[in-house]
Amino acid sequence: MKLTIDPHSMKQPDKTGIESLLTFMRARRLALPIALLFAICAPPVLAQGTAGKDLRVFYQQNCAGCHGPDGSAVSAEGKKLSGQDFTDLDWQRRTRDDKMVKTILKGKFFGWAMPSFKDTLTPAEAQQMVTDIIRKSKKGHVIAPDTKSPGG
Repeated sequence: MKLTIDPHSMKQPDKTGIESLLTFMRARRLALPIALLFAICAPPVLAQGTAGKDLRVFYQQNCAGCHGPDGSAVSAEGKKLSGQDFTDLDWQRRTRDDKMVKTILKGKFFGWAMPSFKDTLTPAEAQQMVTDIIRKSKKGHVIAPDTKSPGG
């Protein structure tokens, strides 16, 4: 079957099944290098975007009331409000990062059980909160603001 393109028309001819398959396979071949390039380039960009906000300060101001200063939620307020214990290794193993990011941004139970921080944190900052603070929480180790100066 020979396909012709009308030079006066911008419409592409319909592709046959084989041509569609070949186009799909070519696009798929490009997906992996693009994804790898993004994975290599994105982390420094994400880190630069959040450099102005100390998420440890944010944690102490917005999260420590329920989750405790160390993330263990063992304080009286944490127990009363049923804050999640971030230091619980079993919970850490069974909870995915994307679920934690979603909870941080959307909150829980219409903001009654946990407020939404979508207007305060970007998705990248929420992800950084998960990887740099929640995942590294240890019972008895206060999640303190970064005391290092930006220059050193």
